[in-house]
Amino acid sequence: MEKIKKIVAERRTYTPNQNTHSHNYAQLILPLQGELYINTGAQDLQLDHQTLFFIPPECNHTFHSIVRNEFLVLDIPHFMLTKKKLYGISFKLDNQWKGIRYLILNEIDKQSLNGSALKDLYPYISHYLLQEQQPKSIRYINEHYNENITVNKLASLEHYNRSYYSDWFLKETGKSPSAYIQELRLNKAKELLLNTDLPILQIAIQVGFEHQSSLTRLFQKYGEITPSQFRIKSRTFEK
Repeated sequence: MEKIKKIVAERRTYTPNQNTHSHNYAQLILPLQGELYINTGAQDLQLDHQTLFFIPPECNHTFHSIVRNEFLVLDIPHFMLTKKKLYGISFKLDNQWKGIRYLILNEIDKQSLNGSALKDLYPYISHYLLQEQQPKSIRYINEHYNENITVNKLASLEHYNRSYYSDWFLKETGKSPSAYIQELRLNKAKELLLNTDLPILQIAIQVGFEHQSSLTRLFQKYGEITPSQFRIKSRTFEK
């Protein structure tokens, strides 16, 4: 298996022939034009002008393109990566990534990009990569915990099927999706009970329940105490 000793940035094109391989370095694929199809076994993706993809080391993947295409690809040595477990993820080409792409392309077009220049730029790239590494579905839960969230919706965000997603989520968090959502709602309710004088029914609705009784059952499940008792006990303890 090929090893690399420094970060490399190149413009690359892909053919209609399906190729399958893995490598001990990571890749960041940024779009320039066209589309690229990538399959990692668990994920089946179509990269377009608005989508990036990060491939971690040792990830077996199949790729091809049936249209005219060009992509900016960064090969990143494994020793430059965080020790945290990394995942294959796709994410949106937003303004910050457009800025990074511009900086790299500008250096390539001037034919002045070398290992040293990329090494200096990489901490900036790595910062945003780590932000993107939080799985999309977990970010979605944290942003939409007060809404009705289905496992099918969460699985689609990761491009996983439902059964694989449930197993993956358990390994990732140690909890099922429903337990993760319940605990998040519970913690948000506790914050509101401690820091506001909102009625308990309003707090229940604000964290995603239709009825106050649903919040009460959740408190009793995890702490054998009601929301009212929690508020009184916590505020008495603070005094």
